[in-house]
Amino acid sequence: MDELLEKLKIGDEKAFEEVVKIFKKQLLLIAKLRLKDDGLADDAVQETFITLFLNAKKIKEYSKLKSWVTVVLINNCNNLIKKNKNLEVAYEFDTFHNYMKYEDEFENVNDNIDFLKFIEFLNVEERTIIAMYYSENYTTKEISDILKIKESTIRSKMLRAKGKIKEKLGGAIQ
Repeated sequence: MDELLEKLKIGDEKAFEEVVKIFKKQLLLIAKLRLKDDGLADDAVQETFITLFLNAKKIKEYSKLKSWVTVVLINNCNNLIKKNKNLEVAYEFDTFHNYMKYEDEFENVNDNIDFLKFIEFLNVEERTIIAMYYSENYTTKEISDILKIKESTIRSKMLRAKGKIKEKLGGAIQ
């Protein structure tokens, strides 16, 4: 994978296409969690890949690439939210249902749709943290670095969000 990054750094289009293929779906998922508008989510992801292409030389090692593109994506989403003051930053299950039915990388799409359904009532920050942790397998440290929130605060927000989910399900989860 370091070889892929090295090719990306010199502007290799095939390497760029491969990186887009690797990260596009997970970035789109995160963008759709932050933004209600599919078009804006697509714009945020596209802008993230443009930034990656122009700044790939700054990335020291492949293991940092996922965090780097996620930080850029979150910043792009936040910028779109600021520009679109009337934008309702929310979540609609239908948006994810439409997205997830085409998602072939998940082992069990129904489990993921159920998961997303369970978190639809959480606020945008809680949804983002929970999805990054459980769907994208980020550590609390990585989430902390990306969102620029203390790791202890991330853990507190996760605990609070899990409590809300548990309450919503009538105490059915541990």
